[in-house]
Amino acid sequence: MDIIDGAAYRIFNLIIRTHMENYYRLQTKIRQAHIQMPVVLYASRMYFISILAAIIAGLLGFWIVQDIINSIYIPAIIYNIGNFFHLTYNTIVNVLAIAVALMLFIIVRKIVHYTYILIPTLKSSIRQSSIDQSIPHAVIYLYALSRGGMNMLEIFRSLSTYSHIYGATAREFNYIIRDIEYFGHDLVTAIRNASIRTPSEKLRDFFDGLVSVTSSGGNITAYLKSKSEQYQYVAVREQKTFLETLGVLAEIYISIFVAGPLFLITILVILGLIGPAAIKMLIVLIYMVIPFCTVIYLLILSILSGPRERSQKTYIVEKELNVFRDAPVKPILKEEYRHIGRIKFYEKVYRLKDIIMHPLRTMRDNAGYTFFISVPLGLIYIAYVASIKGIGINAIQFEYIDVAKISAIDDHIILSFFIVLVPFIVFYELHTRRIRQIDDMMPEFLKRLASINEAGILLADAIAMVAESKIGILRDEIKRVAMDISWGSSTAMALSKLEYRIQTDITTRIITLIIKASESTNDIRSILTIAATNVDVEKRMKKARSTEMSIYVFIVYIAFFVFLFIVYVLSAFFLPTIPASVTDTTIDFQIISGFDLEKYILLFFHASMIQGLCSGLIAGQMGNGNVYSGFKHSVFMMLIAYIVFTMFI
Repeated sequence: MDIIDGAAYRIFNLIIRTHMENYYRLQTKIRQAHIQMPVVLYASRMYFISILAAIIAGLLGFWIVQDIINSIYIPAIIYNIGNFFHLTYNTIVNVLAIAVALMLFIIVRKIVHYTYILIPTLKSSIRQSSIDQSIPHAVIYLYALSRGGMNMLEIFRSLSTYSHIYGATAREFNYIIRDIEYFGHDLVTAIRNASIRTPSEKLRDFFDGLVSVTSSGGNITAYLKSKSEQYQYVAVREQKTFLETLGVLAEIYISIFVAGPLFLITILVILGLIGPAAIKMLIVLIYMVIPFCTVIYLLILSILSGPRERSQKTYIVEKELNVFRDAPVKPILKEEYRHIGRIKFYEKVYRLKDIIMHPLRTMRDNAGYTFFISVPLGLIYIAYVASIKGIGINAIQFEYIDVAKISAIDDHIILSFFIVLVPFIVFYELHTRRIRQIDDMMPEFLKRLASINEAGILLADAIAMVAESKIGILRDEIKRVAMDISWGSSTAMALSKLEYRIQTDITTRIITLIIKASESTNDIRSILTIAATNVDVEKRMKKARSTEMSIYVFIVYIAFFVFLFIVYVLSAFFLPTIPASVTDTTIDFQIISGFDLEKYILLFFHASMIQGLCSGLIAGQMGNGNVYSGFKHSVFMMLIAYIVFTMFI
């Protein structure tokens, strides 16, 4: 407890404890959000910080109002008010400053107060989404180990150690183990407490059912089986609802983000013939509104898809333990420090050597590494071209657009953009394709392993036999597992190395389940069958989603081509027919003198390129749930737009 918390607790704890019934909902949200703080201390901090922030805001408001009144042309008004109410100038100023200070005090206090109330709610909502995403896989894990003969406490303890795989659901089970081992609760009481604590309705329903089955002595394995099937069915139904919602969003995208800009561009072109203000609005629309709206739409799609917990890299995460930091220990000698530093140095050298010796593999496993090469190359190229062409940052402004200079460097900017993105796209697609092939072959691998193990063959020998069969991209990896086992490595260690080499979500879950099952039971076949069924369901869901998403990606392409066609018609047929200056006396309409056709064509070209970039990102988010996969669509659309404007206009 720091100084602020201590002062807040001393001031407000008695008041809060007297009215604890008013803080029950806040206490529940704090527990669901896993905020490690009692509700009394949290509420005390909330009141203390809100009042302190309100006082500071009020004092600042008082000082600023006095300074503003005395620095601008308001004194005459103040004197008139003072004469009317028979008050002095300073009194009026102080009254206004105090009024503003009080208003700021109330507003800031309310804002800070409700922010503190919303924080646990938001955190619990995020945890709820994470739990709902990971609970089907966690229940499959529980069911598989229960089918293997493990007791429930050991299964819970095992699941709680795999939070890097099963996410927030595993962390909820970790609290159950904590209640049992440290607080002395029995299993049923710990599960009841977890049911109250969890923010997820799905997990609460699971815990409540588990308490009923455990208390009545029912068949827990049958209950876990029914729940795993139920969650798989719910996942399929939720995916169908998500796809329907995505269809509505696709129609909204076409209406607002394609038809809307087209309508505005057409209107602004007509208005640009009358006055120069329209071209400024056109610039704002192209360079600001379209990108900003795209970002907002991507955020909406990301929120709709739900949060994605990124698995920890189990084998490279370092954690410093501070449990015994107060205990006296023998000081480390300088020679030992030197050896430790040398070990860390050689570890860095080895990682750097591995990257240098295998650059393609490194960039395939992490496509982001390509930016370390492509971004400097792109910047060097564009800087060289800019220096040769003599183009500065003042080439485009609201009042003046140097069409010649911008047109001279446009091609080079697009080329540098492709230099940056194309390597990333290539290696990212290679990585995605490899993951997809591995995940597609995993059900077949598990089925063959289960059928061989059913004949009474040990798991290690079964792996060696499967390695000789045709299982696609997995064959070489399984051969390495069999080789590791033949060289004396344990089956669990060999499979752990396979998990480290592949590092896909499905593979990590399956291999973890196989390793744990091989350590705890001899009934590997049933566990392999359960895992194969689960992976097969996931595979069918992904295939169904991919098929449905391809329709929406196609819609995005059609929308972009409609946009490009309209812009092409305006640039190639409509604008060239407009003379530089003409007056029609019959309708009293005058086109602005000095109409610049090249300027409008340049703006339309940029609009097409920006729309291509944005549409590609939208297509990637819709099709694969990932913005990165949209870069290939962006590059393709931008290339089409570039060809249209360079060859046909």
